Amino acid sequence: MIYILIYFYYFCAIYLQNPVTILNLAKSPSECTCKEEIRRQIDLIDKEIIALFGLRFKYVSEIVKYKSDAESIVAQDRKNQVIKDRGEWAEEHGLDKATFEQIYRFLVDHNIGKELEILEKRPLNPLKGTLKSL
Repeated sequence: MIYILIYFYYFCAIYLQNPVTILNLAKSPSECTCKEEIRRQIDLIDKEIIALFGLRFKYVSEIVKYKSDAESIVAQDRKNQVIKDRGEWAEEHGLDKATFEQIYRFLVDHNIGKELEILEKRPLNPLKGTLKSL
């Protein structure tokens, strides 16, 4: 059992510190020798980012089950915290905080709209009456 833990720790320490390995990229940025190679790597990264946004949206769609009205979907305090945190995370990686706050503000607002659509289409709960009356 201890060997499994040591192997797992080693795996995390080595691979999780190296995004090139995690994403299975052919080369690191400094190993690329032409703009076409760099563009191929950027395309691979963007494809992974889009896949992660798709996965994120599945969770966003699922959380509507636990929300009962528009106020719980908007969740303004949570929205503000998410945007603030993502800006700080971006800054920790040498990225522009304001840019990523703007990106996430757009993303969260879009997802709120989608959640509201899902809520509106959700079958009515006979114990609560109609969604409109909530």
